[in-house]
Amino acid sequence: MKTKYQMICALSCAFLFACTGKPSTSSKNDTTQIAKEAVDTTLATNPTMDEFAQKAAIGGMMEVESSAKMIKFTENPDIQTLATMMVKDHGAANSELKEIAKREKLNLPQALPADKQEKLRELSALKEEEANRYYADLMVKEHAEAVALFTTASQSEANPALKAFAVKHLPILKAHEAHAQTVNKMIQSIKNDKGDQPLKTSKDRNP
Repeated sequence: MKTKYQMICALSCAFLFACTGKPSTSSKNDTTQIAKEAVDTTLATNPTMDEFAQKAAIGGMMEVESSAKMIKFTENPDIQTLATMMVKDHGAANSELKEIAKREKLNLPQALPADKQEKLRELSALKEEEANRYYADLMVKEHAEAVALFTTASQSEANPALKAFAVKHLPILKAHEAHAQTVNKMIQSIKNDKGDQPLKTSKDRNP
């Protein structure tokens, strides 16, 4: 009887161990995959501060280069004022970002990507009044993107230096955006008063 009782206990322990032992390889893989997907989702919805620096540098270069073109090209005083402000403020911000990148060992782009270069080519190909409208609209769009980008970075704790940069320049970008919107409305109203045709870019001409 004692031997039978011991055998029953041994079998019971073996059963419990089988049920509560180490997780299967499949379970481990499933858990690892879920964790990886969570990380991937976080990166997709919260760009790294390195990506912020890259995009901020590109945006700053775009605003300076397009504005420098307009200063030389247009005689419209509102566009001249806007463009001069862009070159001054974004030029200073670009220099500041380069210093931060140097300290933080970040590599910033040295040239504009193809899509931005194409916009500059389109701007250069237009006559003055069309160029004024194109530029004013471009500044509204560029600053809408910049404000969204800097707002996200200003709330990040990933890199204190870049966060401070974003916090410092966000109010300036918002002021630029408001100014660009005002100028854009005035420039577009001139187009409407004259009965001009809507401005077409290369994308409009080649759908």
